[in-house]
Amino acid sequence: ISAEGAVAATIVRGKDGWTVKEAAGYRADWPQLHQLLSDLVAAEVTEPKTANPDYYDRLGVEDTDKPGAAGVQLAFREATGLPALILGNSAQGREGQYARIVGEAQSVLIDRELDIPRAAEDWLDGQIIDIPDSEVVEIAITHIGGETVLAKKVSADDANFELQNVPDGYEPTSSYSVNSLAGGLSSLELDAVRADSEIDWNSAARFRLVTADGLNVEADVVELGEDDKQHWLRIEAGVYATAVDKRIETEGGEDAAGRAQSINERVSGWAYRIPEYKYGAMTKRMDDLLREVEAEE
Repeated sequence: ISAEGAVAATIVRGKDGWTVKEAAGYRADWPQLHQLLSDLVAAEVTEPKTANPDYYDRLGVEDTDKPGAAGVQLAFREATGLPALILGNSAQGREGQYARIVGEAQSVLIDRELDIPRAAEDWLDGQIIDIPDSEVVEIAITHIGGETVLAKKVSADDANFELQNVPDGYEPTSSYSVNSLAGGLSSLELDAVRADSEIDWNSAARFRLVTADGLNVEADVVELGEDDKQHWLRIEAGVYATAVDKRIETEGGEDAAGRAQSINERVSGWAYRIPEYKYGAMTKRMDDLLREVEAEE
């Protein structure tokens, strides 16, 4: 809870772990939450500070229902019996942070700073998917209207992808521009999340990649909005048809079918807002990748 009583995030523990209520019940970032809880348990009071409400704002520990309040309030379910805590400014010239228990006059300096994000999105488990480009052997991008960009490796050991269906008189601008297509789903993190039913996918392009072990991942990617454009994605994983009977296992021992199931359990039903540069990488057109062959003199 921050200025004027605005609730930044409500983090709830359920049967499937911790989730963020304000993000439609999406997964919370457990390592971040665990670190906060650990720091709370370990925090010690270094010294008492003011008990005069007139001076609370100097420390950022005024009640958070006041306009312009600098601190953030951390509250727990009533059943826990734990008091709500206002965390204020960082100490200047020394370690620690000012704090005050809600309803008590005395403020204190504690021996550490607690990381409490003030936006619901910052409490989310940020990673969507991570398919390293080194695993990818085929990429296809299909646009509305049917235009398709297709790049393949003849062998998984090849250094470069070969762009398919290059028209006469043209050539790829560079190996890098074609190879970079494989990084579309590498280390992909969300900016925000919603139920996928809330997004209009009618104008979406389809990005698909296949890995050497037969994992097939398809993503719908769409740009929405006029001035403030947003870029959204949804994912579904499966097994590439020619790899169904191969049962090739990855280094970790999980086959493509198992990997697909793990991905779907994580992403099914969700739409993710992603950075513009990732959207751009997954919606390339042939014109973006080709140049005219220079005539020989």
